[in-house]
Amino acid sequence: MISIQRWIASTIPFIYAMYLPVQSMLLPNPLERKLELLALAIYVACAIPSLFLYRGIKMPFFQAGINFVAAMVMPALVITQRTELGDNSTGGWVVMGTAIILTATAVRQQRVIAIAGSIALIAQMFFTYGLIVAISGGLIGALVIVLAGLGVSAGIQRANEEVTKYRSEEERSKAEIAAIAATRAERATRLQEILGSAIPMLTELSELRAPLSSERKLEAKVLELSLRDEIRGRNLLSPELKIAVSRLRQLGVEVAVLDEGGMDHLDVEVKGRLLLQVVSALSEITQGRVTIRSPKGESFVLTVVATLPKQAKPLLNLRLTP
Repeated sequence: MISIQRWIASTIPFIYAMYLPVQSMLLPNPLERKLELLALAIYVACAIPSLFLYRGIKMPFFQAGINFVAAMVMPALVITQRTELGDNSTGGWVVMGTAIILTATAVRQQRVIAIAGSIALIAQMFFTYGLIVAISGGLIGALVIVLAGLGVSAGIQRANEEVTKYRSEEERSKAEIAAIAATRAERATRLQEILGSAIPMLTELSELRAPLSSERKLEAKVLELSLRDEIRGRNLLSPELKIAVSRLRQLGVEVAVLDEGGMDHLDVEVKGRLLLQVVSALSEITQGRVTIRSPKGESFVLTVVATLPKQAKPLLNLRLTP
């Protein structure tokens, strides 16, 4: 979210807002205007918390509700007071004061209430003074300020939404980078383990003069397939899939695992879910040849095909999408 220090954003509007009470005290016989002084007290009581209080940009709903009530009560008190005194002047400080409170309400993300308060202000002023209030009562200027506040409010909301979006994308990118790094580290560890077991056997084969026994041939074949899986299978080799592939090979099934990058853009959770679907599908296979492939540039990200020799129709033809 956008962060603005409250005292910087509020001090200048507050200075202008406090000019209005001074202006009202310059009216004739200010101490006789008790209802107008009450309206002035309501104005100050709403302006200060609206400009300075509450954490974050959004004003609490209860304060916005208080401001809405004030937007109706303050003009009514001033109009009643001036009627009693025979003061036929229109507008004055109360119009701009109400506009300031409603503008603060709008900027602090309570636009609906600010609009409703503006409508209430316009209705009262037109009902009391007629069309002349639009010219001589400062109503047009007040509405311009409120409209500006609504525009600022909408701009702040859009900016906050963009910031939230970018931060979300940043967090997702960091998570993907961390997942890729973890996957690479895990593959490096697995490859190191396999190489650790391969080197002794390769050394033995290089020094051996007699033919290999059947058991050693099987061990060498399994080792060669494991090395091939690590090189060609890349990110497809989840622990569950490795167990499933090992089971198939023990049954004599020929298995090929080919990772061509089709799932590189997916997050870890989605990859895991898809690979578990593959493991579940392989549980029904006991013979033939199985190819597990993650193609790039296709509408699907993972395929599993199981075939039997001399048989055109596959035992399994699975295409998975995220």
